[in-house]
Amino acid sequence: MDRRQAAELLRERIGRPVAPRLVEQLLRRTDADPTVLAAIADQVDADGDGLYRLPLRWPEELAEPVRAALRALEPGARETVTAAAVIGREFDLAILEGVCPERDVLSGLDDAAAAGLVREQGPQVYGFVRALDREVCYDTLGGRSRAALHERVAGVLIRLGALGGTRAATLPELAHHTAEAAALGGAARLDAAVAASATAAAAADEDGAYDLAAGYYAQAALFAGRAGWTPAQAGRLLAASGTARLRGAASAAAREAGRASLTGALRLGLRASDVGLIAAAALGLGPRPSLGALALSGGAARAGATRGAVDGAARDDTVRGDASHGGTVRGGPVRGGTVRDRAPGGGAMAGAVPGASGQVGHPDERAPVDPVRMGALRDACAALPASGLPPEQHSVAARLMSRLADELGEAELADRALDLARAGGDPRAVAEALLAAGGRLDQVVREAAALGDAELHARAYDLAAADAVRRGDRSRAVALLAQTAALGEGRPTALVRWYALRAAAELAALRGRPDPVAADRALAAGRLVDPAVAEAADRALRAWSGPDAGPGGLTAREREVLSWALRGAPAKEIATALVLGERTVETHLASIYRKLGVRTRVELITKLGDGSAS
Repeated sequence: MDRRQAAELLRERIGRPVAPRLVEQLLRRTDADPTVLAAIADQVDADGDGLYRLPLRWPEELAEPVRAALRALEPGARETVTAAAVIGREFDLAILEGVCPERDVLSGLDDAAAAGLVREQGPQVYGFVRALDREVCYDTLGGRSRAALHERVAGVLIRLGALGGTRAATLPELAHHTAEAAALGGAARLDAAVAASATAAAAADEDGAYDLAAGYYAQAALFAGRAGWTPAQAGRLLAASGTARLRGAASAAAREAGRASLTGALRLGLRASDVGLIAAAALGLGPRPSLGALALSGGAARAGATRGAVDGAARDDTVRGDASHGGTVRGGPVRGGTVRDRAPGGGAMAGAVPGASGQVGHPDERAPVDPVRMGALRDACAALPASGLPPEQHSVAARLMSRLADELGEAELADRALDLARAGGDPRAVAEALLAAGGRLDQVVREAAALGDAELHARAYDLAAADAVRRGDRSRAVALLAQTAALGEGRPTALVRWYALRAAAELAALRGRPDPVAADRALAAGRLVDPAVAEAADRALRAWSGPDAGPGGLTAREREVLSWALRGAPAKEIATALVLGERTVETHLASIYRKLGVRTRVELITKLGDGSAS
């Protein structure tokens, strides 16, 4: 049974899809045997993410023979085998000897092999004959004995890893064993579990396994709370979990879980007046998405596109005041003012948002506002010091101001953020401020490349493509959209995946061959990032009419298909007449129906039979 078949079997038995990692765990623990998997399917929690070992009750007719074989072993051999079960399905002899230093491990393994429980798999490596053998042996241990063995395994793995040329533990292994050992309690054990889980999370995040990273960070936060860490300290782990969850959001439930973690971390930060935690939570909610390159081009391009955002010279504004030593930046953001209602609680942003500045965002058609993200940014900006901003906070303050400027469409605030970012010298903060202030997107692309930040890349390409379409530079727009679409390869974040799929759909529309399937994929991906903006972007994409479009936004080819459709010609006849594939004709017809607001051929003829589409 493969992964797809197992997922389908579980979905049929449970009535809901099961997380891929949980499917993989169950496949390993059942040896991919459909009979065994079906027997334990009713115990599976469909909400589980597979990070933790799911407790299972094995069918008695399968488990009892294993227990009988284990009971028949001498006590020393039995202890050896159960310790091996804690290590895993496969285990190194060196690790087992370290866990059981007072036992004759080889003799015990020989007895277990004679009983049909284990076998040698290579030099110094053994394994259980069946996954079920390991599962049943593991389950015979009591909770305290099991936790104590996990602690010993973790200690051996750390010792062996410190010796050159010997087997080093993987980060997930250490995270697993220290987490299980934490059941014994004690600050040292809990701190070790926090450290191992957070380290595994950081590695998973770097590898693009965002959901796995989120689970490890959440696990670390749980242990930190048990260990008595301050709420602000545990909150940082909670914020990291929420950020990773949103970056890898593969479902609406994952998105909501991520946002819940971040809003929880924000509350902890506000309670503790911890600017770093507040900022991490607010920034973790992500940037404000755009409506897409085609939506921004039709008279609704960002002000940045009209201010030389792609090819213009870099701004040469200088930082006024001693910003590098905590002074003011061009009269703000550390100056009190008149818009405290926009930044509750006063602070550095109380007055940083002028009342009537030029817009940065979408002057004619702004994307829907996310009140959670907006509120978090306002709270974070309000928490910044009202004066004497420390140099180490310049970067985070600039990023917060940039995000808020983008939300509010305030050019002056974006300019201040750019000055502050340049004073701080952080390239990521500079890039974010340039995006908000309408600075040079080519510089943003360079910074994104140096930082390896695909999200910055996607956002810059998106705005540059919008500017190219607005200026009628179709070849440049096509090139930029193609580059954006290519960012979707590998393991992209949810935002990059959406922008990449949307760019592919925009490319098709720009070339006069709208692809409803591509648009559907983009919409589905966008809903996992920002449902309201995704819906608005989808409407803009499907309604877009380029320079070659006719009435109703129809392309030249669609008008040809329409003329045949109005005569009552079936798709096959239209395909023959226009030398097209029948499925291509059907795609054109679907696009025509959507653009003209009809659902059937009858409605189409009724609406346009008078020749209004000519």
